[in-house]
Amino acid sequence: IVALMLFSVGGMFSIYEGLHKIAHPEAISFPWAVLGVLVFSIAAEGGSFWGCMVEVNKDRQGPSLWQWFRESRKSDLLVVFGEDFAALVGLVLATTAVILTMVTGNPLFDALGSVGIGVLLLVVAFILGAEVKSLLVGQGVEPQIKLDMEAFLIQQPQIDKLFNLLTLQLGKDVMVAVKAKMREVQTPNELIEDINQLECLFKARFSQISWCFFEPDYKD
Repeated sequence: IVALMLFSVGGMFSIYEGLHKIAHPEAISFPWAVLGVLVFSIAAEGGSFWGCMVEVNKDRQGPSLWQWFRESRKSDLLVVFGEDFAALVGLVLATTAVILTMVTGNPLFDALGSVGIGVLLLVVAFILGAEVKSLLVGQGVEPQIKLDMEAFLIQQPQIDKLFNLLTLQLGKDVMVAVKAKMREVQTPNELIEDINQLECLFKARFSQISWCFFEPDYKD
C-alpha cells in the first residue's frame, strides 16, 4: 500500500513538474552529469529487474508475462515486478528526453519526459492497486491448481464422490472448503478419522493450504 501511494504521489508530482516546465521552459543544468547519473541508474535498475524476472519466470512457467501478471497470486512478487518495471521504463524515458533536449536544444522534450514518467507511474499504480486489492479481498486459486486439487481428492479412497471444492486465496495462504460423499463407515469415529487423514494428506500435497474444511454429505 505504501509503495502504491508513493507511485501515485510521485506520478502526480512528475506530471506537475512537467507542466510547470512546459509553461516556464528552462535549459537543463549540467546535462552530461544528469545523463551520466541516468545511465548508471539504468544499469543498476536493470540488474534488479533481471533478478526479479528470474523469480517471475520460475513462477509463471509457460504463460505470457501479461497472463502471469493477471493470474498470479503472489502479491509481493507482483509489486516488486511492477516497481522495477516502472522504474526501468521511467529511467529510459528520462534518458531519452534528456538526450533529445541536448541534441535539439529544446527543453520541451525534458518537460514531456516528466509528464510521460508521471503518467507511467499513475498507470502502474492503478494496475497494481487493482491486482493487489483482489488478492487482499480474496479470490480463488489459479484454475490449474484447483483442477489439480480436484484430481487429488477424487483419487483418494476416503471419497466416493466429490460434490464441490471452494478455494479462497488470501495473500500466500489458501482456504479450502470441500463437500463430498465419503466412503461407507461403521461409526462416526471412523468418519472423523477419514476426514482428519484426508486433511493431512491434502495439506501435505498442497503446502499453500492453511485452512481446510470438509463437509461430508450424500448429495450436492
